[in-house]
Amino acid sequence: MNIKLLLSFSICFSILTNSEHLMAQQFQLKRIQSSAKQGISQAVVVEGAELIHTAQLLPTNSLGVIQATSTADQTAVLLKSLERILAKTGISKSNLVKLNVYLTTDSDCLVVTSSLNHWLEETDLPAISFVQTRLPNLKAKVALDAVIASPKTASRKCSAISILPRGDVVYVSGQAEKGDLKQATRQTLESLLRSIQQMQLNRSNIVAIKCFVPSMEQIGIVDDQIAEFFDGESIPAVSHVEWIAGSTHPIEIEMIASAPASQSEQSVTYFTPEGMKTSPVYSRVARIHGNKRIYISGLYSPKPGNGEEQTKEIFKTLGSLLKQTGSDFKHLAKATYYVSDSDASSQLNKLRPLFYDPKRPPAASKAMVKGVGRQERSLSIDIIATPITE
Repeated sequence: MNIKLLLSFSICFSILTNSEHLMAQQFQLKRIQSSAKQGISQAVVVEGAELIHTAQLLPTNSLGVIQATSTADQTAVLLKSLERILAKTGISKSNLVKLNVYLTTDSDCLVVTSSLNHWLEETDLPAISFVQTRLPNLKAKVALDAVIASPKTASRKCSAISILPRGDVVYVSGQAEKGDLKQATRQTLESLLRSIQQMQLNRSNIVAIKCFVPSMEQIGIVDDQIAEFFDGESIPAVSHVEWIAGSTHPIEIEMIASAPASQSEQSVTYFTPEGMKTSPVYSRVARIHGNKRIYISGLYSPKPGNGEEQTKEIFKTLGSLLKQTGSDFKHLAKATYYVSDSDASSQLNKLRPLFYDPKRPPAASKAMVKGVGRQERSLSIDIIATPITE
């Protein structure tokens, strides 16, 4: 072989090796308030990672059929599916950052938590959120999606995952357009795309979408429109939640998109697309600059109470967790609110402006659902934040 060519190969290999080594040095996972008894970390701080987002996993076999009947058995099927994804990507379950668990019955939360406790390593617990909803397969009792940290450059080795590369990340609040379900789904996707195009992003930057729909019986219409929208391109990770009331629109969709790394004095900035109004309680779009993110588990009031009591207790807990992670209420990027009664919904709307900076509220989606994953509770909040700018 030509000596110059051999030397060139050697230099390239050395650069790649050094690059991987540098990424490994920058990679960090820090877990806050981990509880082996509860099988959960209240918060997980991840830095220097690519983030793998899974689609909503259902307890089905390779033919899409649900054979397990009990919640425990269905959870076992889900965890096997997640294990296969981890194996394909070459990542350990110790790198799990966040699990979103979807239950058809609140009382099954204990069953699922017990199964997760047996499966997870006690010292490597992810943040976890729960919500009660019917699922796209009406025989399913439980489903989940996950965020997994990869210390190396990841590749999409199965259709059930999307990759959020290093760089910035953009969170787009739930949007909704009018029309029948087919029209509204398509037009909402187009509206979301227009929003990120104003940030010089395009369809290929979309990493994950979550759809809030009034009826799972019609979810096939939504999935068909999503497939048509991406028109042969890779479909990002998709999850569905059934909402039960409160909207004149047949669907609301939120989005996560990747963006190139950019310089900013702030670790998170906010953006209102043209033609949309600003709000003191949520931002239309939030952008985290850099590779350090904070995932907080779904928060609940420690005891039952009315909407005002639950809201105040949750924000009190949130403030304490943000301080422990090096963040605060001015550095929230994304909030998801699940409410199961009108009192919790109205009190949340009334009280959250007291905690948020009206110029810096997080991007957000709020859904009225059948339950929030805990009995005798009607409000749950989970948050993605970023550290205070140094």
